[in-house]
Amino acid sequence: MAEIKVDTMFKMYENTNYNLIPFVDSGEKKVYVLTGPQQNGVVIFGNDYLLTYDDQNNLVYKKQLHKNIITINYGGTGGQEVAATIHTHLPETGDFITSTDICTLMLYEKYTKWKQHYVISATYVSIWDCEKNTLFALTRKAWDKISKDQEKGHGE
Repeated sequence: MAEIKVDTMFKMYENTNYNLIPFVDSGEKKVYVLTGPQQNGVVIFGNDYLLTYDDQNNLVYKKQLHKNIITINYGGTGGQEVAATIHTHLPETGDFITSTDICTLMLYEKYTKWKQHYVISATYVSIWDCEKNTLFALTRKAWDKISKDQEKGHGE
């Protein structure tokens, strides 16, 4: 939290707070910083960060994962079942769904009643199945072809 308070890379938005998730993998110490809503019925993607620490707990690396913040309203616990939601990734965020996106989806999927969530980049589409907690990815070219074929099928 001390680093978050002094580094201008971290942006705080109204009606949000930070959720810090410490994670140790193969001896590597990381902290994921996610932005969470302070109100019911909202899911927030983006405005998330990765901090990496050495063995003496000194900060050695920091990265902003999404350069923007995406809010999706779902209407609270009484919300209706939704077939799918979507957000896009800028090139600097990467081609695929991020670990923080998956973490957020797993945290909120039972409340939102979403069936799937899509993350679309310039080159890939990641599809998260909220009911099965599984991930599928395909190229953007294949996605666009499927979409075009479906449009043709509906027009005939």
